[in-house]
Amino acid sequence: MSVKIDIEYCGSWGYGGPANRLKNTIKANYPGVEINTHSAKGSTGVITVKWVREGKMETVWSKGKAATEGGHA
Repeated sequence: MSVKIDIEYCGSWGYGGPANRLKNTIKANYPGVEINTHSAKGSTGVITVKWVREGKMETVWSKGKAATEGGHA
């Protein structure tokens, strides 16, 4: 069973860079994880990370740019 993660970022506020850095950090630490990164529809002001658990999307992180960049570890 593969692990899947969905990263949605606020494109209106330019959060694509931090979202992609987060994606790269996850990939470097957890090889084999499938990661889908995409812009939200509309202005959200957050980067939201979800994983698929037992067929359902579960939010594990939903914070702004600074908190996300500081929380990569």
